Amino acid sequence: MKELKSKIEAVLFCIPEGVDTKKLARVCGIGSAGHVKTALQEMRKEFEESERGVRLMEKEGIWKFAIPDLHVPLVKEAAKPEIEKAILETLAFIAYKKSAKQSEVVKVRSNKAYNHIKHLEDHGFITAKQKGKTRLLSPTKKFYEYFNLREDEDIKVED
Repeated sequence: MKELKSKIEAVLFCIPEGVDTKKLARVCGIGSAGHVKTALQEMRKEFEESERGVRLMEKEGIWKFAIPDLHVPLVKEAAKPEIEKAILETLAFIAYKKSAKQSEVVKVRSNKAYNHIKHLEDHGFITAKQKGKTRLLSPTKKFYEYFNLREDEDIKVED
């Protein structure tokens, strides 16, 4: 049972949206979803009794880890994204183009792009080289390392 619980914990950790007992049984190589459900119920009790920073929750047959209400404010502060969504979208446009004129970025992303570009330059994600009346923006080595990409790799757009 200890090994099964360890496997379940690893799987739940990797699937934050949660998973049902049938899938857990299949992934963990257990023939019976009943054994998995028993293990999950024991784990839930163990997590509650040990006053851990996460709880094991079940809702409509889906099991997942959740943060106790007591810790939600703490986690919200800690989990703030490093790069705001709008800035990340501007960076994605520049990276997709590999090299984009600042004027083109502003045309597509609006005047707010000027602040995004400054932020991205200040944090080392892009470089800017003067080209006539505009600047040519390109992703840096830091960008490729941060997002675990290769410079020669085309960035794909997914629907």
